[in-house]
Amino acid sequence: MKDVELLKIYEEMLIKADSLLHIFKHEKNKRGKFTYRKLPQANLEPAKESLENAKYFFKHINMLCSYE
Repeated sequence: MKDVELLKIYEEMLIKADSLLHIFKHEKNKRGKFTYRKLPQANLEPAKESLENAKYFFKHINMLCSYE
């Protein structure tokens, strides 16, 4: 029974990690695009999205780090 439980936990963590990695890559690409190719005023909406993604990312990274 422990093996099945561990497998489920592993699969859940893998899905979460993949989602967080996708957010990280998206934000990294977006940073280069908007930092160097747009006027500061045009950065407001992407910056808001980045802030929300950062909150989500760090919340879940902290949860993963403290997972017992």
